Amino acid sequence: MAKYLSQRSQTGAVLLEWIISLSIGLFIIGGITGFLAASKRTTESGFHIEQMLESGRIATELIGRDLQLAGFFGEYTGNTMVRGASVDVMVADLAADDDCIIDWLGTGDEGSFPTVSGRFSALFVGTVRENNSLNGQYDCVADRSNLVMDSDVIGIKRVIGSPVAAAADIEGNRFYFAGNSVVARIFDSTNSVANWPSEAAMPGRQVWEYQHIAYYLDVSQQSGLPVLRRYHLIRNDSGVGKIAIEGNGPLVEGVERIRVLLGVDTDLVVDGIVDDYLSPDEVTPQQWSENRVLAAKLFVLVRSLTEDSSYVNNNSYELGDVTVDSGGDHYRRMLFQSVVSLRNMVIHGGSS
Repeated sequence: MAKYLSQRSQTGAVLLEWIISLSIGLFIIGGITGFLAASKRTTESGFHIEQMLESGRIATELIGRDLQLAGFFGEYTGNTMVRGASVDVMVADLAADDDCIIDWLGTGDEGSFPTVSGRFSALFVGTVRENNSLNGQYDCVADRSNLVMDSDVIGIKRVIGSPVAAAADIEGNRFYFAGNSVVARIFDSTNSVANWPSEAAMPGRQVWEYQHIAYYLDVSQQSGLPVLRRYHLIRNDSGVGKIAIEGNGPLVEGVERIRVLLGVDTDLVVDGIVDDYLSPDEVTPQQWSENRVLAAKLFVLVRSLTEDSSYVNNNSYELGDVTVDSGGDHYRRMLFQSVVSLRNMVIHGGSS
């Protein structure tokens, strides 16, 4: 009988040890599982943050650099752009369907090249509204059915790169701007040797690639992501110029909204100091013609490329005068902001 009780006691002790061991094991496994889940969330969050930082940095630097150099034309910077007078345009205008046309100050249509009236805008900012209207401007972009609503389109004219050394370096699909402090010439590869101004004809001239650039956002039909794209001015094989998408894909994925406010000198007497940042619609033709637009405040809102199921975004983001609500979705977002000095701007070559 005693032996039987001893065996029962031993069996109970083993069972108890087994239950305790199992409990400890389950506790450890639960801790490891929780740690791995937390580690996964941290890794996922870190990946999203890194991706947004990179996307925001690239987009802000690309747009900011071109804004800063809007209106830069080498030695000719700061002069009026009057076709047939101070500027000799030796290329044909782009067809309306191939160009980004504006009439945003109500003084006549203007495309990629200077006009005989002196109408020349080195910077254009318009907001995509309902039906992609852009207030009737920049139809080259506004006809796209997948544009991001309430985001800005930015058009910039300037020279890019480094000065071209010789006519032999002219590329067939580009346009060029030669100028000194007094006169300028726009030409392409057609008879480039003959069109290349000599030092005697244009003393101290420099020759650069001439560009008309347009930044905008749309939703990729392939990925469904909001993307930053850029149009640029090229010359095709038949010798006709056009505004075309740069490359086959987006510049930056995940850019959800861009907004630009313009820094304006609003004093009665121009003193060259920014007094207020206004939406492009609020800047008057007189302020443009008097070169009162001195700076641009750029806002870029980026989002993660994929959702984070463990995160709910109820934040609102202030892009100057525009508020973007996340609406409780699962995308992480970051807002980038920079202020750019528009040192080269001459919006009106002549009177308005």
